[in-house]
Amino acid sequence: MLGIILLLIGIGGFGLAAYLDLRTTEFPDWLPYSMIILALAARGGYAYFLNDISIILQSLVVGAAFLGLGLLMYFTRQWGDGDAWLLGALGFLFPEPAGFVQAGLLPFPAVMILNFFFTSFVYVVAYAMVLGLRERKASAVFLKELKGDSKVIFSTAGLLILLYAGFVFYLSAYMGLAVPSSYMITLPLLIIFIVIFMRYGRFVEANLFKRLVPASKLKPGDVLADDRWKGLTEKGIKELQKKGGKVWVKEGVRFAPVFLITMLVTLFYGSVIMLFL
Repeated sequence: MLGIILLLIGIGGFGLAAYLDLRTTEFPDWLPYSMIILALAARGGYAYFLNDISIILQSLVVGAAFLGLGLLMYFTRQWGDGDAWLLGALGFLFPEPAGFVQAGLLPFPAVMILNFFFTSFVYVVAYAMVLGLRERKASAVFLKELKGDSKVIFSTAGLLILLYAGFVFYLSAYMGLAVPSSYMITLPLLIIFIVIFMRYGRFVEANLFKRLVPASKLKPGDVLADDRWKGLTEKGIKELQKKGGKVWVKEGVRFAPVFLITMLVTLFYGSVIMLFL
């Protein structure tokens, strides 16, 4: 029963955050805070009735660790503070499977984090590609830049492939481990794709995630290009409007859907890393 309650809290909270993020680029601060409070209340109640303090202790330890990781990403300007608290909520809700999936080789929090980063990568790739396709002029500019940088890109990819080939040779000759032939084809192609996408990601960030906006048209939630991912408040907007002129604002990936996807995939499938083993 506890698992169902936590799942409903997660679907409701992460689902609402995803909807608001996709629609308006932001969600209220109280949303992840409420999820954490509800998770601790549900787990605390069950810990009391079952006389099992581990139910709440696991939540506190894992939730604090997830929140710490999220705040690290925030202070290094990778995320908004709301995303940091959503990651914390994920840890407070599900420090263990809560009866949804069988335990695997790795501790459940490690599975959740690995699934999160894998899902994040796939989501960001899809998001950036869709954004680029919508801006056809920008796509043409990128292809032109890519052609000019082709020597550097393919040299980098070639070096990584050589290192991979050396690693495979070491495994075969010295460790007696055979690498499937399919890996010999797919992984080098994946390396080339990742190198090109990294270049594409920098292009999208520099050209499509920044815009010059008159101070008079700023609205709450806009993020200044040189600031951490913390939206402007009414007070901050009024100060900028007094100065006048234009300011650069940035828009990152609307990231909240990743938390909902990660939770559902982890609870109902398990470790996505097993797909590659």
